[in-house]
Amino acid sequence: MYKRALFILVIALAILLLIILPGWADSDTEDRDQGGMQPPTGLSVLNRPEDAGLRIALTWDGGDGAFGYQVYRSESPQGPFNMVGGKAGDSMRDFPVFLDDTAEPGKGYYYAVTGLDGDFNESPLSAKVYAQLEPAARTAAGAKRIVCSLSDQRLYFYEGDQLVNITRCSTGLNNRTPAGQFSILGHKRVNVGLGGAVCDYWMSFTSAHGMHAWPRTRSKSYEWGLGAPASHGCIRQHPLEAYWPYNWAPNGTPLTITWASLSRRIVSGCHDSVGVAELSQDWYFAEGYTGGEFDTYLLLSNPGEDGVNGVMTFLLEGGGVVEHPCWIPPHSRHTISVDQLPGMADAEFSSHVRSDRPIAAERAVYFSRGSQTGGTVSAGATQLSNDWYFAEGYTGGEFDTYLLMANPGDAGVSAHVFFMFEGGAQMDYWFWIAPHSRFTLWVDEWPHMGEASFSTQIEADGPIVVERAMYFRKVYIKGGHASMGAVEPSTDWYFAEGCTHAYFDTYLMVGNPGWDNAVVNVDYLLSDGSIRYSYLVGPRNRITIPVNSQPGLASRDVSFAVHADHPVVAERTVYYDLDSHRGGHATLGSARASTSWYFAEGYSDGAFDTFILLSNPGFSDAYVGVGFHREDGATFLHHYLVPAQRRVTVHV
Repeated sequence: MYKRALFILVIALAILLLIILPGWADSDTEDRDQGGMQPPTGLSVLNRPEDAGLRIALTWDGGDGAFGYQVYRSESPQGPFNMVGGKAGDSMRDFPVFLDDTAEPGKGYYYAVTGLDGDFNESPLSAKVYAQLEPAARTAAGAKRIVCSLSDQRLYFYEGDQLVNITRCSTGLNNRTPAGQFSILGHKRVNVGLGGAVCDYWMSFTSAHGMHAWPRTRSKSYEWGLGAPASHGCIRQHPLEAYWPYNWAPNGTPLTITWASLSRRIVSGCHDSVGVAELSQDWYFAEGYTGGEFDTYLLLSNPGEDGVNGVMTFLLEGGGVVEHPCWIPPHSRHTISVDQLPGMADAEFSSHVRSDRPIAAERAVYFSRGSQTGGTVSAGATQLSNDWYFAEGYTGGEFDTYLLMANPGDAGVSAHVFFMFEGGAQMDYWFWIAPHSRFTLWVDEWPHMGEASFSTQIEADGPIVVERAMYFRKVYIKGGHASMGAVEPSTDWYFAEGCTHAYFDTYLMVGNPGWDNAVVNVDYLLSDGSIRYSYLVGPRNRITIPVNSQPGLASRDVSFAVHADHPVVAERTVYYDLDSHRGGHATLGSARASTSWYFAEGYSDGAFDTFILLSNPGFSDAYVGVGFHREDGATFLHHYLVPAQRRVTVHV
């Protein structure tokens, strides 16, 4: 989708040479500045299968505001440590991966990182980590190419169709950088350009234009900052990382310079949504925000033969209503960037989409919230309700939980909110939601709600819609997720998605809002069979099931079928720390299996990967036809066999 990206790092072959940038120290780390800069934290090795025998990948916490970083390596923990490369601070926050392609197969190394301020004052070394490159070398994934987005002011590096790196850049003022198809013509370690400007790591793509580190000034220092046009027409890069494309891209590498946006806001993560079993003419969403570094989109899908007229009504926090019409062509999907609608800038809001024919609707939010970046997506609710239920909620550690309650009615509504703690006990509070408005409840700030794991029940004296949003930092995983509530508990819940492979942690939360014990049987559906385990959930209680640690479920793709003897509510969360892809998602289960499912959202361009998870909880094989409706009206149909008690993953 336009202006958005959730980035997945894929591995490519590159030769990363040892580079000494002008003014940098050599290999003696004892002479580095030991002033006010603090060493980076969280240095760790990314042990991805794609790196086997090819390179060593590192990551660390890039949220310390550093201008940049230098990476050092030694074959001994006592040193000496030699510098092997650098990383810009902004790029680290965008795309938190450093790649060392100079490691020798079969050798082990100790790594450490230092931080740099704008004057290149250097911090002490960070804590050290050990990594070893596997002895078997691999080849690159595909032909290399570079895309420069003039809209994003970023460079995207691909091998084949796989994105391998992203860096910020600055192109020409007043549109001086030419758009079109080019290739790298030559390399020059130092080039003297207009006015005697000294440019390191010059790669020409016309007789007068090149990619290079931003020019050195007469004081031998550098300018500050990338991400906005600043040059005479060249593509400027950060001096700490311009060496990487210089060594990565040989002469002849294609360079596309385009105004197309691959995503101005760089976020990393993933989101997940359960489909809707029926189309509807009404869709309600409680969550939406266009302020700060948040982008909100409405995705409207019309699988029918006729075009659809719709009206989007936005209820603002604190009162106020904004309406906009929309049109969805037949057999297509329509994307609305809410940020761009008149009256919707810097707004907290809920949404109601009303159409003259049935459609499917989802809402996506992409955000950068301090060090937390990611995206959330939810299918809307097709009805308002006086009752809402959530199985998940957590305020411990660095987790923040919010309840978003929207009242589209003409009268104010009182909402009685019950928090049922894991292990027993309960707290309850009353809240008032004004007519035609949305109310945001930050759960963490209420008495006795800190450091709590809980499920939630909401009883209102008028019809409302409720969602829950959570933002978190879980060790090195930083992100957020959101989920629509359930209007009633059920004895059956179904989930198509779950993963317990390395770097993935999956949890199943079951809340019991009733006054009797509930016996819950969970069928874990695998690619080669199924396993059933039983759990007891006490009255007005919730349990958390760490799926990874259940016997026989490690390193598996898994879906779930939950069956209880009393009505419960169930949600599933997944947290992941894979490549530059870090975050989490949460989903309410479906209370029934169905022969029809609809999704309004899907995107497979740029750095997006879309998967459809098909789960068959029945005892007969299922033959599934999946129809794709593109935004331009084109349609495609594919067929899949899903065996009984199995799950199938479709990589779109």
